[in-house]
Amino acid sequence: MGVSTAALGVYGGGGIPHAYLIGPDGVVLWEGHPGNLQKALRHAFTVRAVAAELKPAAAAFEKGKFSEAKALAEAAKAKGGRGVEEDADYLLGRIAEIVGGWRETAAKESADKLDILDALGLIQTHYPGTEEAAAAAAKEKELRADPGVQKELEAWKKLGKLIEDAQKAEGDPKKLKGIQKKFEKFIESNGGSKAAKRAEQVLRSLRKA
Repeated sequence: MGVSTAALGVYGGGGIPHAYLIGPDGVVLWEGHPGNLQKALRHAFTVRAVAAELKPAAAAFEKGKFSEAKALAEAAKAKGGRGVEEDADYLLGRIAEIVGGWRETAAKESADKLDILDALGLIQTHYPGTEEAAAAAAKEKELRADPGVQKELEAWKKLGKLIEDAQKAEGDPKKLKGIQKKFEKFIESNGGSKAAKRAEQVLRSLRKA
C-alpha cells in the first residue's frame, strides 16, 4: 500500500499537534505525534524475511530507496538460486504496489491538488533516477505554478506556524486565548479550504484545553 504524508494533518485529540498517516485508499495507517512520523514510515516500508541474496535489496527497500532496491532485486533474480526468484518477485511487487499507489493518486483528476503534489514528491524522493521521477518533477513544477495551489500552500504554511505557537502556549490560558482568536481569523480568511477545516478541528481542541 502506498503512503501519503500529505494526509498528515493536525486534528483535535491526543494533544497538539496530532497527526494521521493515510494510504491512497483513505485507510488510516498510523496516528500520533508528528515527531514519530519517521518511525511510522519505517514500519510502512518493512518486508518479510528474504533469501540472503536479496537482503541488500530488502535493506534498500526498508530505507525507502526503491530505485536501488529494484536494481538489486533484478540483479539477484538474474543470477538465480533457490528461493531467490520468488523473493525477488516479492520485493519487486512491493515496490510496484507502493509506487503504483502514488502514481494513481498523482493521475487522479478528482484528487486534491495537495495530495497530488505529495504523491509526486514521494515518487521523486523514493524512486529517483527513473522516468517516473522525471515526469513527476515536471508535473510538480507545473502544479506549483497554479495560483490556487500557491494560495493553499501558503495557508498551510500559516496554519503550521499557528500550531507551533499553540504548542508553545500550552499551559498558559492567557496566551492560548489570544491564539484562539488568531485561529478564528485564519478560518474566516481561508473559509472553504482544507487548511481552514483543519484549523477548525485544532481550535475545538484548544477550547477544550
